[in-house]
Amino acid sequence: MAGAALQASAEGFLTVVVHSHVFFLTRDPVSVPIARRRVRTCVVGWGPLLDADTRLALDTVTTELVTNAVRHTQRPMLTVAVYVSVRLRRVLVEVYDGSIALPRRRRAGADAESGRGLELVECLALAHGAELTERGKRVWAELALPEQPVTRRQLLAGPRRAVRAALRVIPRPGRSPIRPPFAPGSTRPRTAA
Repeated sequence: MAGAALQASAEGFLTVVVHSHVFFLTRDPVSVPIARRRVRTCVVGWGPLLDADTRLALDTVTTELVTNAVRHTQRPMLTVAVYVSVRLRRVLVEVYDGSIALPRRRRAGADAESGRGLELVECLALAHGAELTERGKRVWAELALPEQPVTRRQLLAGPRRAVRAALRVIPRPGRSPIRPPFAPGSTRPRTAA
């Protein structure tokens, strides 16, 4: 299913999702690299440019979410959904499975081969969570996309928006950050302008 959708994250803020795709996988370890490849292909196909760090974060989070679903559910199928808002520079990856056991953070020993997945997701995602659904649970993670270059569509959409977008990406060497003026009652001393 592709198209425009409206998606709310667990924190309750509402984002307009420009692109979405939902696909189904069998509960098999072979599904993990398939899910990783399909999520990355969808995101890249929708236009945002990914740097190496974002690509690694997207692959790792997708791998961890799908691996946990494969290991901890008994149902034969899982559902993976990916949503992208290029304007907000966000990617939301969701995995639905038939288990009602919510993921929990574990303390993995130094030599342990598993148990660090939720820690990785926590480190790489802007937000993440899990909740029960009518047929199991939904585990999700929201990632940031890197700053995107100004597109031709933005330039044609409106001159003011295009100029603002272009100014955001043009480096301004030698320009100091804007400082608010001294306000009575603040502890910052007044500097000469």
